Amino acid sequence: MKTNNVKADAKALTFSLRVVRRILAATLGGSVLLLISPPGTTSATAQCRAAWNEVATPLGANSFYGVGAVGQDDVWAVGSRYDGVDDRPLAEHFDGQKWTIVPAPIPGTGGAYLRGVGGSSSVDVWAVGYQTTQTGVQKTLIEHYDGAAWSIVPSPNPASFASYLSTLVAVASNDVWAAGYYLGSNNYRTLVEHWDGNSWSIVPTPNVGDGPNALNGVAAAGSGDIWAAGYQSIASGSPSSTLILHFDGTTWTVVPSPNPGQPSSLAAVVATSDGLIWAAGFYYDGTQGKTLLLRGDESGFTALPGEDYSGEGNVLLGIAAAGPGDIWAAGYHYPSGTSDYQGLIEHYDGKQWRRVSSAQGESYTYLSGITAWTPGAGWAVGNTLTATIAESICEIQVSETGFDPTTAPAIQGDTIGWTIVSGDSHRLKDRSGMALFDSGTLAAGSSFQYTFNSAGTYSVTDRATHATSSVAVPVTVPSTGKAGKPLLVTWSAAAPAIGFVFDVQIRVSPDRSFHDWLVGQTATAAIYVPEQLAPTLSEPG
Repeated sequence: MKTNNVKADAKALTFSLRVVRRILAATLGGSVLLLISPPGTTSATAQCRAAWNEVATPLGANSFYGVGAVGQDDVWAVGSRYDGVDDRPLAEHFDGQKWTIVPAPIPGTGGAYLRGVGGSSSVDVWAVGYQTTQTGVQKTLIEHYDGAAWSIVPSPNPASFASYLSTLVAVASNDVWAAGYYLGSNNYRTLVEHWDGNSWSIVPTPNVGDGPNALNGVAAAGSGDIWAAGYQSIASGSPSSTLILHFDGTTWTVVPSPNPGQPSSLAAVVATSDGLIWAAGFYYDGTQGKTLLLRGDESGFTALPGEDYSGEGNVLLGIAAAGPGDIWAAGYHYPSGTSDYQGLIEHYDGKQWRRVSSAQGESYTYLSGITAWTPGAGWAVGNTLTATIAESICEIQVSETGFDPTTAPAIQGDTIGWTIVSGDSHRLKDRSGMALFDSGTLAAGSSFQYTFNSAGTYSVTDRATHATSSVAVPVTVPSTGKAGKPLLVTWSAAAPAIGFVFDVQIRVSPDRSFHDWLVGQTATAAIYVPEQLAPTLSEPG
């Protein structure tokens, strides 16, 4: 049982809570109890949980724009830092324990920014962006990490006053692609550069119409099979439309892509192991911004619906894949007419896109990039008005040998993920008797997500192997307090589903038994006053 100590002056007053989630007798002919087990300790640095959770990053006036991973304990995030004079390149590294700043060279006295990062190994990592020269010209910026230090690598620029690199993908140590845009005679034009192991060079790319064209994302399905995504406009002042380009080993060409509304724009692209290409961005439906998720190949693309926040604007800035049926997209949502951004993560399980829980920060919080890899692990990065944000996930692995790990901690409202790593098929069901979830048949490479709003210990079984595991969600209670001082006790992040109620029981030391406290509740929290018999029910604000 989870025990919370409440100190009353010099003597300790201890109480424990047990939350019961009970389906009405008319439904199952009885009640089912979910008891709280002690949750795992939460590490501020190293633990990667089965739900998206925030991990501390170094303090400072810093911003993240991109993230890439060589492995689970070898992750890079890049952006900019303000040094009191101007913005400078920022590179931070996660080594499995914590994020640390790794010095990135400054190309000159003007502002400089890193926008994308990726690599083929721990000693071959690239970052791209742009810098402002003393004359006010914006030029491409490329830096390389060799396992010991970052250094600037010369990069070409079109004949332009403004050239920017936004993204990159590393296929091999001698095959790296970067994409962005530059200012042509009247509008922005697409820009792609390639590293062949010796130098960077510009590779010609097409543009659509005479209006602005730009590339925001690049991905590799293999050597000589490269994809880029962004936006284009037929003419100056006309609404933007999606733009997808493909390189077949010889030439870049435009691939048809849909536009559910206008303007439409793509921010990121990823290739999955089943040969499909996914792209993410946003479109305007005439009322608000909607997430835009495209899937296709050389023959063309189709749009799939996401699960947006209703009545709000929704924008995706990154997309990443741990498997063909385990894809993540990240960005932000906001109430219409405001800039009160909050982080947004959506997940594709092989069948549909759904919104999942993510860390929410202060006003103006957004996620700017995301990366993922097999088996079901990933990082998302972004910013608030004053700080960087980094979130990680390590989904529970499911195979013919069982679950790994077999127990997982969570907090109320967490969306827990499972990824199928091997075996012919698997089917995950809860064992509470309340029929909370049933994943259906899952093949290797696919995944499943479920949001646990209410406290309890949830037992999960794999019907294919009969293996079991559990997810522990604790009641939220202040760890210390005083006799006579009200304590807010929260047992759920959301009201119960139709047909369910909450029964809350309590044990006050030295009594060893639990007793009913609040029964048949639809509220999610109440006030408890130590040494006061009558609790005050309180709907949380």
